[in-house]
Amino acid sequence: MPAEATIVNVADVTAVEESIGRSGRIVAKTFPLDTGRLGVRMDFTWTFLSKDYGTPRHRHNFDQIRYVLDGEFSAGTGEINAGQCAYFPEGVYYGPQHQDADCLALILQFPGPSGAPYCTHQELDAARRELIAAGGRFKDGVYTRDLPDGHRYNKDSHAACYEHLTGRALEFPEGRFRQPVIMLPEAYRWRPDARFAGVERKHLGTFAENRTGLGLVRLLPGTRIPAAVQDDAEIRYVLEGSIRYDGKTWQGGKTRDHGTYMFIQSGGQVKEISTDTGCLYLSIALPMLGEAMAEQRAPHEAVA
Repeated sequence: MPAEATIVNVADVTAVEESIGRSGRIVAKTFPLDTGRLGVRMDFTWTFLSKDYGTPRHRHNFDQIRYVLDGEFSAGTGEINAGQCAYFPEGVYYGPQHQDADCLALILQFPGPSGAPYCTHQELDAARRELIAAGGRFKDGVYTRDLPDGHRYNKDSHAACYEHLTGRALEFPEGRFRQPVIMLPEAYRWRPDARFAGVERKHLGTFAENRTGLGLVRLLPGTRIPAAVQDDAEIRYVLEGSIRYDGKTWQGGKTRDHGTYMFIQSGGQVKEISTDTGCLYLSIALPMLGEAMAEQRAPHEAVA
């Protein structure tokens, strides 16, 4: 039986202060995200970043997507303004970052095309606490420990947590882009959906061989989308207006108490969606999750 869509009001998600040794504060609400694929993990969060939050110039071994709800998000390659979004590919340097003011954002972190395993925020924070208990310290994005021979060990805070957690050196894949991609949705045109009346889309981009897709979707008042089985996994976040789903009205918004998150697995069941008010939502398409199952089957089929 297909898995049903997960839908959650942001007000019902607990806010947690997170840290891997960066300066400033991060307060995150992490949404439930069962990918349906063994060993494939992701973090999707409503995130508050304080003034003076910052990181040194660095890169990831995973992909990241940011959508700014309010304020400006420093990227070190140009500011990401409210209503704009960015794709940070694995293996690509960016920064240093420094927040001059508070910021609210939606952030997705997930495995990139190289297939390197992704460590969740919860796992990394547990590693940070263990490293501190062992005599280390974190400051301004750097982990430091004084060794018994008098030498001082310094490492990027994320790398230190990752290596402590996995027991192996953090390796970075070759970058597929020269720098992060910042998209300006205000410059895009709304295009009508070919399947459903009253649905309009701004397709913002499709990235790398995983074909991760970003877009904004607008439902006009009175629109109804019938129940269906989902082809590609998708994250949706209602930013404005409201939708009616499974007998309940779900409000859009951009604050810690207003907004609706939905996740649909590849092959998942979506019930009818309707709106009396109209709505706007962010869409992140994740074809990689459907293809992950085929990749996991391939070695066994080859042996057979």
